Amino acid sequence: MEKDLPEPQAALPPLQPEPEKPKRQIGQWVLLVIAVLALSAAVVFVVLRFITPATPEANTVERNESPGLDGVIAASVPPEQLVLGDCLRGFDSPLSPQTVVTCDSSHNAQLIGSFELTGDKYPGANELLTESESLCKSVSLDPSAGLDSTWTYHFSRPSESTWSQGDRQVSCFLGLTEGNVRNSLLPDNEES
Repeated sequence: MEKDLPEPQAALPPLQPEPEKPKRQIGQWVLLVIAVLALSAAVVFVVLRFITPATPEANTVERNESPGLDGVIAASVPPEQLVLGDCLRGFDSPLSPQTVVTCDSSHNAQLIGSFELTGDKYPGANELLTESESLCKSVSLDPSAGLDSTWTYHFSRPSESTWSQGDRQVSCFLGLTEGNVRNSLLPDNEES
């Protein structure tokens, strides 16, 4: 061998390209971001739903003290905001929101009574039904109101679950099966 030539080197393994990073890591990051966003949304929902209770005052429907020719005092009034003597247009159920109108405008029902029951133990559905019906039929009505068989008693009463939450309210309604009237069913001194 000649002295000017470099010595032969041992054979090196062939060069290989660097292995690609697995795409799975990118997918894991995307899943992590989605999970964090979902958790954040759940936390916001819980805070808004359970920690910040809705105040009943914020949901109170305002009544128009000077209704127009249509007689509408308030629309979409929740049942718990009805007042004794309220005349109702479009009534179909005591549990539905109601349109309160002046009693001299066209209406098909009226809230004629409201009673607060007593007792700690739920009396049972049948006993509560009988008591509610008896209370509603005890309300004195205006004899000149022109009541006949087209009128039907409707009432709301506590269920077993609402009773356990403190509900003792029975609300009594008289409603027409057909048509409308333009007068109150209560004597003048009983309306509020």
